[in-house]
Amino acid sequence: MIRPSDNPHRWRTLFDVTILSAYFYAFMEWLFFVTKPSSLSNLPTFESLKVLFVTGGTVTLILIAGLSLLSIPALILRKPKLLALGIIAPGLILTIAALLMLDNFTYTVFKFGIISTEGMWRFVYVLGFAVIFWRIFLFVKRMVRKRRKSASFLALGLLTVSIAGILTISLGSPNTGNLANGSLNSSSSNRPNIIILGSDGLSASYLSMYGYSRNTTPFLNEMAKTSLVAQNAFPNATSTTASTASVLTGKESTTVKVFRYPDILSGKDSFEHLPGILKGQGYKTVEIGTPYYVDARRLNLLEGFDIVNAQTINLPALDVLRTVLDNSPSMFFIQTIAERASERLFHIFFVRAMQDPMAEVYNPNVRVTDEQRVEQIIDLLDHADQPVFIFSHLMDTHGPLFSSQKQVFSSGPDNVKWEPNHYLDSILSFDAHVQKIYEHLAQTGQLDNTILVIYTDHGYKYTINERIPILMQFPENAYTGTLTNNVQVIDIPVTVLDYLGIPAPQWMNGISLLNGEPPADRKIFSTAASSPPKLGPPFYQLRVVQVIACQKWYTLNVKENKFKSGTIYGYTRACDKNILLSDEEVRQTILEYLEKNGYETSSLK
Repeated sequence: MIRPSDNPHRWRTLFDVTILSAYFYAFMEWLFFVTKPSSLSNLPTFESLKVLFVTGGTVTLILIAGLSLLSIPALILRKPKLLALGIIAPGLILTIAALLMLDNFTYTVFKFGIISTEGMWRFVYVLGFAVIFWRIFLFVKRMVRKRRKSASFLALGLLTVSIAGILTISLGSPNTGNLANGSLNSSSSNRPNIIILGSDGLSASYLSMYGYSRNTTPFLNEMAKTSLVAQNAFPNATSTTASTASVLTGKESTTVKVFRYPDILSGKDSFEHLPGILKGQGYKTVEIGTPYYVDARRLNLLEGFDIVNAQTINLPALDVLRTVLDNSPSMFFIQTIAERASERLFHIFFVRAMQDPMAEVYNPNVRVTDEQRVEQIIDLLDHADQPVFIFSHLMDTHGPLFSSQKQVFSSGPDNVKWEPNHYLDSILSFDAHVQKIYEHLAQTGQLDNTILVIYTDHGYKYTINERIPILMQFPENAYTGTLTNNVQVIDIPVTVLDYLGIPAPQWMNGISLLNGEPPADRKIFSTAASSPPKLGPPFYQLRVVQVIACQKWYTLNVKENKFKSGTIYGYTRACDKNILLSDEEVRQTILEYLEKNGYETSSLK
């Protein structure tokens, strides 16, 4: 028998269960991420706990809003039985938490999970989801019906702490958006298209454009004649994620603290980048890369790209939440766990297949092909009603397994890791992709209204002390010739802006290549990350800092405090010995560089 006096108790119990369900979900996700390399790993303990409480509070407020909507029929019709509709809110979040916990366990232990299910096997998860939801629904229903001791004190205490955390974020710092974009330039119709086309792991010493004996780049050989070519160019990082951050921001890894996935941009660095500036100048901005590793969303690059890996970057619900939480670690974590849940639910319910980031990188047979990426570029160019900025990263040349359109230099199966001749074939395929884009631009009359940049993220086998290609072709061949002094990846965005007549912001560390040779004694800084990730102060993922000066490379392993030096293979313009630095001078330069970027170097002295 239901007594009227029971109703307030039932409502209170339902709200308590809803609040505690939200915190359970937030805690389990927080625990999963805080115990492995993630965006939480580098946070101080207090900041990490703040993320937990802010996330729990945010999920709670969303669930309470859902609970309120579901409870309207019970309130209007005064039917206590309809109160069961409100149980859907905590039941759903607890079921999602259980699904994620199961997936974490099976994938970690057995390397099998939602991501590896295909076809009708997804129904197994759908059935499991339904069973778990029903069992949780009945359990919560029994809790609501029974007269148990209230947990309101605990629930409201948690929510109070969370709201205080949310307010400190919302009121404690100004919103950092729109720092890079500036005002929209309505006269963008005369702007040229910009295509930055990278291919993974290219070393200049394997490109015939740079003198390699085998003809691996027949088209680039010709294109170089009407382009600005850097003979001695170098990357700023050994990982794709970090190098992508460098070419898009014009900043070195030590400045933005991005060394490898899952490091992210944070604070104002999230808003200071080339695509944001170009978007403010009327460009449509598109990234065509690889999920997670060449992915502006995972990098936390904000207000830059309109489309990332074929998906719109605009998420209205999260955009509204960002006005409250700004670009805080809590905001990024909430976005991460929201995507984690949604991509798994979409997969098992046949809405959208879940992408396997590891397969996209290491398995040429299942990942998006470079042919598909090139077709996306051409389609964007054909249908653009405004100037476009396209940043694309091709993967045929990604090791240890390479892919190619045809075998010219190699023979036999292509499943041999780091096979040199397969690598040469993959370079030849990249050359053909560049040719296809170039010829399409020429055929459609867009070539003389396009800046086409060719570059790479790092060298063969992730090297950073070897020369890499940087080639830039401008409309009507405005700038041509060869640069022989040291050039680096972060020079690319500054050079693009210089051509457009847009002053480069002070936070960009590169120099324009349109003003002639860089200084002969210029120092190029680059970094290598720990692999596998080794987290801990004072250097976290940073393992090696390298300096290139003239034809010499110098490295300091900050984990082991070991210093090395050597000569760059194939360097085309050696400096006089009288301007070369000694090992001790370079070591001191590296220490000063680290200290400038906020690192404690006492362990290296």
